[in-house]
Amino acid sequence: METAAEQQVTKTIDYFQEIWPALKVWGINLLVTLLILIIGLYLIKAVMKALDKAAWQANADVTLARFMHSFVNIALYILLIFIVAGQLGINTASILAVLGTAGLAIAMSLKDSLSHFAGGILILFLRPFKVGDYIICSEGEGTIQEIGLVYTRVLTKDNKGLTIPNGKLAGISVTNASRMPERRLDITVGVSYDADLKKAKEIIENVYRECPYFVSSMDLQVFVEELASSSVDLGACGYVNGPDYLSARRYVMENIKLQFDAAGIEIPFPQVVVHQAETPPA
Repeated sequence: METAAEQQVTKTIDYFQEIWPALKVWGINLLVTLLILIIGLYLIKAVMKALDKAAWQANADVTLARFMHSFVNIALYILLIFIVAGQLGINTASILAVLGTAGLAIAMSLKDSLSHFAGGILILFLRPFKVGDYIICSEGEGTIQEIGLVYTRVLTKDNKGLTIPNGKLAGISVTNASRMPERRLDITVGVSYDADLKKAKEIIENVYRECPYFVSSMDLQVFVEELASSSVDLGACGYVNGPDYLSARRYVMENIKLQFDAAGIEIPFPQVVVHQAETPPA
């Protein structure tokens, strides 16, 4: 007669014999799943590397290339997760239903962020500006450092970081000062009515042409802008290299003042004349 211990061992052996086919199937399925996961991760890495190489060889826009990299990377990982879940026997339809419900709830709570996301999509595909452009808008101005899916990062001219939501950028007027390689430099300078007008115009023209950033192949105009109450306002417009606009403006303004001083041309400025009444004799 079998002892209690022998009976327990017999029951355990019988139990494992019953579940062994299921364990074998589950083990094989797990190994296949791990193999799919490893191969999938390798393929994703290879695809992303090939995509980046293709974008570089095609000289694609940096902003669009970064967006496509992020989008494709996320999409491939989501696809891999669903393949692995299906291989494990998980009902992917129920996962989709749960994700859909959760996505709706998240969308309601993050509607502002989603509007910024939509704005980022519009900016990336319509491309009103790109990384490296200098923009001017009501939110500020500076050089575009990065265009993300939600925020655009701008470096201001005083070297500060400015983060602007894409939803705002997509809904306001934005001036792209870097759209063309040249940028027009407009100035207005007042001279006195007694000044030699031709000499003043000649000085302004020479300063423009001597500017190291001036584009000599494009039109330069110097003209009388207005006959103001206390000055003759001279206007000038000429083209300079876009990236050097601020340096060109500083150069032109400083040298006009220096050469006006050397030529004895006065730049009027507001003055207050005080007349003191004589004290009547006692």
